[in-house]
Amino acid sequence: MKQYIVYSIPLAILWCFVNGDISIVNFMLGLVLSPVVIKPFKSLYNFEAEVSIRDNIRRIPKQLKYLAVLAIEITKANIMVAKIVLRPRININPGIITVPIRAKTDAGITAIANTISLTPGTLTIDVADDKSVLYVHLIDIHDREEIRASIRDDLEEYVLEALE
Repeated sequence: MKQYIVYSIPLAILWCFVNGDISIVNFMLGLVLSPVVIKPFKSLYNFEAEVSIRDNIRRIPKQLKYLAVLAIEITKANIMVAKIVLRPRININPGIITVPIRAKTDAGITAIANTISLTPGTLTIDVADDKSVLYVHLIDIHDREEIRASIRDDLEEYVLEALE
């Protein structure tokens, strides 16, 4: 039950912003609707685990840092893809690589996969059955190990800090 409260409050605040009406009545409506939104995604989260509101509040700076890094990575990738597209001759080497991951929870794996797919020029294709590897398609593979290290040391590190 505590989990529903922890997830319902941010969703209720989001509801107020989406509606454009920040009021107590609208916030309460958001609190009533939040469990309806949370229920289908219950299998992604461990609702039986003990939740610390203090730990969730302490994670907010790490989550903001993750969003900043994500915005920077998306901007850098957009510039890279624009350079590729604007060249007179497109000289790319597309391919698929495997990226070992450390995330253990479904939410963490999903966040890493979506973070990779949000970055232009990359697309997460699949997750291994044992959830230890992501298969990622790249528009231009110039150095496989450098790309793996970038995903593992940059993107995944921030996702793990923010979500796990």
